[in-house]
Order: sequence, then structure tokens, then C-alpha cells
Amino acid sequence: MNNNITFGSHEAICLLITMISTKAILNFPSTMAKIGGPAAWFVAIYVSVLAIIAFYIISKLYSKFEGKDIIDIGEILGGKTLKILLGILIIIFLTALLSFYLRNFSEEMKTMGFAMSPIGFIMLFFVLGMVISAYHGIEPLIRFQSILVPITVISFTLFVIALIPSMSIDSIMPILGTGPYNIFVKGALRISDFAEIIFLFLLPPFIKKRDVFNKVGFTGLTICSMVLVSLTFSFVSVYPYPVSTDDLLPAYELARIIKFGRFFERAESILVITWATIGFMYLSTVFYFLLHVFGKTFDLYYYKPLILPFALVVMSISLIPPRLMNSILLEAETFRNLAWLIAFVLPVLLLIIARAAVSRKKRKTSP
Repeated sequence: MNNNITFGSHEAICLLITMISTKAILNFPSTMAKIGGPAAWFVAIYVSVLAIIAFYIISKLYSKFEGKDIIDIGEILGGKTLKILLGILIIIFLTALLSFYLRNFSEEMKTMGFAMSPIGFIMLFFVLGMVISAYHGIEPLIRFQSILVPITVISFTLFVIALIPSMSIDSIMPILGTGPYNIFVKGALRISDFAEIIFLFLLPPFIKKRDVFNKVGFTGLTICSMVLVSLTFSFVSVYPYPVSTDDLLPAYELARIIKFGRFFERAESILVITWATIGFMYLSTVFYFLLHVFGKTFDLYYYKPLILPFALVVMSISLIPPRLMNSILLEAETFRNLAWLIAFVLPVLLLIIARAAVSRKKRKTSP
């Protein structure tokens, strides 16, 4: 697959915000509450800081590989064999990610307004959007996000402000919640909630310059952290622990309590379209990069023949969990506990070894 498409820092930041912040409207706040109790917001801050530190380390290691994505680096280090192995690992990761979130978004839509519709029927609409988007390519999708994401962030800010009258500071006490061990040890594994940073390591061929890469990473992670922390704080201050651990769709439950006088209630109905749009952007982006990585791994010039088969595979996998709870637990307690290895540990190890190999090669070739 040839890549002649480039885009700037704004577009890339919007993409990163979409990929990481989306979980704020799903189960991220309740997951933080299960770890830290009343201090769920503190766990969210801690995890965010860890993610930014990890990216700082990776950005320093990336300095010698401007314009190269993680698969390119794998090929530089170990030839086609390592390239294929690395590509297959990322393909499995993206397929799992896409399957979990296709199911979760579909279930959320079913809960909010389509209670009588079969889950497969709702899922078809998201799959159709993924397929159409993939046929048009990454550029229209990125441009679409560059317009919609700022609007979505503004809407989210208004959403949090509207919740202020319902918040109680007493609900976030004690500050350390369930204890330092849960927050700082168990909480550290939740850096996996930033595992979508892997998309940033697939972007260098599209953004070319290292300074853009760094700007996108630090700006995007900062905004994402603010979104995740603010919604988690809102959730646990409205729904005190342990009630906050029971909700499958925290953002939906928060939206249900928003009222403006007697004539404006049930704000969650208005937000259905917003959440469906966020779901479309997230799923379409993951689906495109799944195809992109597959094509790049196996040196395919065209990826479009793969669209329908991959869409069917992903939809079939997403229907395997019998209930929403099974899907959420599988994603939150199994997939996310391992995702940090792919998103953070693998790039660090790969970059350290690749830098050492490049330096050794230069010493051998120098007179």
C-alpha cells in the first residue's frame, strides 16, 4: 500500500482525542471507581500522568526514525520476518479492540433508544458506516474528525458544567479512596486505557515530521486526560461509591439527571446523535487502520477487497459474548490488563533495540 496522504497536527490531534477519549462515554469512570472507590478521579489523574511520561520516553527514542511507523521500524530491525510478526500482533490487537467497541457502542445505542431492536440489527448500522468510510479512505475521515471533534469537546464541556449542581464533594472523600496500594499499584495497569496511543505510532508516514509527532502526542494526551479525569470526577461526585461501580454506561446515567427547568429534560435523548457520531468516528478509524496494517504487513497494494470480509469477521467476533456485561468484563479486565504490553512496552523495547542496531551499523560503516 502506497501512502501519499499527509495531514497536519490539528487533524492528528483530533484523531488521537477520538481514539483515547471515546472510552469516557463507555465504562472508564466505573472502572476507575472499582479500583479507587471515591478516589476514582485520582486514579484517572495518576494513569494519565503515567501515559504522558511513557510517551515522553517513547518520543525520545523515536527521534532517529522520523517518518517511520512502528512496522517500518520492525522491518529495519529484523527484515520481513519481524515486520510480519509485528504486523500480525498489531492486527490481533486492533481486531480485538474493534470487536469490543462495536459491541459496546451497539449495546449503548440499544439501551438509550432502541430497546426492542436486536443487537445485530443495530450493529449493522455501525458496520455499514465503517465499510463506507473504508471505501472512501482515511483522508475524508480525518477531515470529518477535524471538524466534529472540537464541537464534541465543547459539547462535552457543557455537559460537565450542567452536572455541577448535582455534584457533592463529600462523595469523593476520602482522598485516597480504597487505599494507596489499589491506586498506585493496581491503578498502574490501567495505563492500558491509553493503549490507543498505538495509533500515534502508526501515524508518522502520514505526518512526516518529528516535531509534529511530539506536538500531537503531548497535546492529544493532555486533552484526553482532561476529558477522562473530568468525567470520572463528575461521575463519582454524583454517584457515590459503591453505587458508582455498578453502572455499565456511566455517561448515559449522568445525562439522565440533567434538567434545565420544567421544559428541558431527558438530555440523553439529544445526546444519542452525538454519541452515535463518536462511535462512528472511533470504529471507522480503527477499521481503516486494521486494513492499513494488514495491507502494509503483507505488502498489498490495494486494501479495498479486504473491506467486506474484515467487516464480517469483526461483527461475528463482537457477537460472541452472550451479554453486554460479558463483553465489558472481557474488555476491561482481560484485554486492558494486557494491552499496555502492546501499546507501551513493545514500542519501547523495539525502539531501544533498533536504535542500538542503527548505531552499531553506523560504527561499522564509518571509516
